[in-house]
Amino acid sequence: MKEKEINSMMLEINKKCKFPKYWNDFIEKQIEDYHYIIKDTKNRKCYCTNCHHTFYDTKVRIGHYFKCPNCNKEIYVISKNVSYIPSFKKSINLVQRFNKNIITRVFEIEVFYSYETKCMEKDIVEYCRIVPGKGKFLSDNVWFSLGYMHIYHYDDTISDISWREYKGNRFFSDFTTYPYNKKKIIKGTKFEYAPIKEFTKMFYPYNFIDTLQLAAYESFELLWNMKLYKLCFSSKKLNKNGSFYKRFGVPKNYLKFMQDHNIDYKSLKLLQLLKVQDFKLIKECHDSSFKDVKFLYENGILESYMASGNNVYLGDIKLLKEISEFIPLKKLNNYPKGLKNLNIYKDYLVMSKKLALNYVSKKDLFPRNLISRHDKMQKKLTIEEDRETQFSAYLRYLELSKYTYEDEKYIIFPAPSIDALKDEGNQQGNCVGNMYLTPYIEGTTEIYFIRNLNDASKSFITLEFKNGHVVQKELPHHSINFSDEQNNFIDKWIGYRSFIEKKEKYKKKQEIKVIKYNLKKMAA
Repeated sequence: MKEKEINSMMLEINKKCKFPKYWNDFIEKQIEDYHYIIKDTKNRKCYCTNCHHTFYDTKVRIGHYFKCPNCNKEIYVISKNVSYIPSFKKSINLVQRFNKNIITRVFEIEVFYSYETKCMEKDIVEYCRIVPGKGKFLSDNVWFSLGYMHIYHYDDTISDISWREYKGNRFFSDFTTYPYNKKKIIKGTKFEYAPIKEFTKMFYPYNFIDTLQLAAYESFELLWNMKLYKLCFSSKKLNKNGSFYKRFGVPKNYLKFMQDHNIDYKSLKLLQLLKVQDFKLIKECHDSSFKDVKFLYENGILESYMASGNNVYLGDIKLLKEISEFIPLKKLNNYPKGLKNLNIYKDYLVMSKKLALNYVSKKDLFPRNLISRHDKMQKKLTIEEDRETQFSAYLRYLELSKYTYEDEKYIIFPAPSIDALKDEGNQQGNCVGNMYLTPYIEGTTEIYFIRNLNDASKSFITLEFKNGHVVQKELPHHSINFSDEQNNFIDKWIGYRSFIEKKEKYKKKQEIKVIKYNLKKMAA
């Protein structure tokens, strides 16, 4: 609905729906227990907001309930010295007729202590209207924050409150309702012949107000008469004209199956997808995501997947999508070991690709002893990866070794191996052994060790050089308290490194070949 239509309808409700005769009595009944005993700790004087009686009693304890000696009510005790006395809040419903329709109006009552009158005062505000067939509408004196509802209370003189359609999932119908006669209130409305009483009785304690929202659609009565009772909860979605197939998405000969199993809307969607009258299969898929079930069905693997004792869940769907990059999922139908061990099978295929085995035969794609083959391949891959990484680290060392430099006390050199990096990390108490291995061998950063010449095996300073700058340098245990001598050595090394780079650039220029042209041949 458009904003103008909503506000027009709300103004009409204001004019036609007056408060019932005993409305004020009903309000007072809802808040009769909302009182405090207010204790003054200085003189031990206690004041009851219910009977306005003042009394003295040493047994009265703040934060507990105490029976007032005058009105004999158990009332919560609060200190007079608090900066703010908390208010009480309660929502209530009022069901009324409106243009052959029935609406539910939702109010919040706030009861608070007035320091001026020394009484509990009340403020009431209407914040929601439920119009069956139209929707739920919130006034502009309500907002939501992190799942909690906060209601603003306006002055009674404000009449231009705007309304907006509410499309969330919050229920506003479970509050105490103003007493009404159900038969009388629906008589003469479009709900008069709807099976509201029968529905609420079957699905007890589904309440009258929520049932009205379902019964607002013509399909509600039709679905009930067709004995599709659970589908009545989806009367809005199924409120379509035309043939049986147009309404339900399945042929009419499915009706008996739908009646026998009293299917709900989720089961109907599964029935539309699977196109098979197999309630056991539908039941097994019911608690799973429809999107995931659809993925399995469209890949022709649903029944064999379920037969393997699996339950549809997101983790398996992710694994199956990864497996589908290697083989068509339909091929898994005849491989129960793979279906029961999706994670192991996925790893097996990934490792096969890494080892460049290019499996094509059934024997290799679907091994008889999956777990054994997986474990053997894992060992082989570990050896291969370790060998390649070690060699890459060695090549990186050879590449950077030209920057090795020493003076009379210190020496600096690149990390020579993986083991050396790990040892450096252990000695220094830092993460260089694992966090910097990959960027080091891939050439995105440079790692150097600075050692004392008289004890070169003992870790001393770890240094990272990147993009022409020293980006990190640390003594053991992340210390950065460098001496002038140590900083001077690092500066000298940077100068030496710069000299080596300039020398290499000059050498490359000298290696550029000069092409000599034969002028005689060109002239000819």
